[in-house]
Amino acid sequence: MVVKRIFFVIFVAILFISCSDDSEDYHYELLETEDAVVPEEFEFGKIYDITVKYIVPDDCYIASDILYEYDETARNIAVISLVVDENSCEPLEIEQELTVRVHALQTSPYIFRFWQGEDDNGEPVYLIIEVPVVTQSDESANESKETHIKM
Repeated sequence: MVVKRIFFVIFVAILFISCSDDSEDYHYELLETEDAVVPEEFEFGKIYDITVKYIVPDDCYIASDILYEYDETARNIAVISLVVDENSCEPLEIEQELTVRVHALQTSPYIFRFWQGEDDNGEPVYLIIEVPVVTQSDESANESKETHIKM
């Protein structure tokens, strides 16, 4: 619950800062995650790509990036987009993808929380995916079990 509040406070701060100067004609906005592609497991020490799929609502959303936040063993991930403030935006509704690289440097499972918007009470909603981490010795033990059959 605390993580949700921290993520929400960061979101509100970004909105407040982006709206505080009337001379600017753009703001930042979080886009809801539609889906995420994550490996079934990580091998300790290796680097993996995480793909986040999201919808661009119209052509005023001109640049997007990943907001990646650590929370102990969990990772909060959201798509943040630069939005030009103008009235002549053309609807798009196209799916796009962004990729973030993750270096598996912890032995405990990774918990990824992909921001999907807010519920009716204004609470953040997440797509949560847990990825176990295996070590080289775990894999060697599994290979040994698979290749040695009792006679």
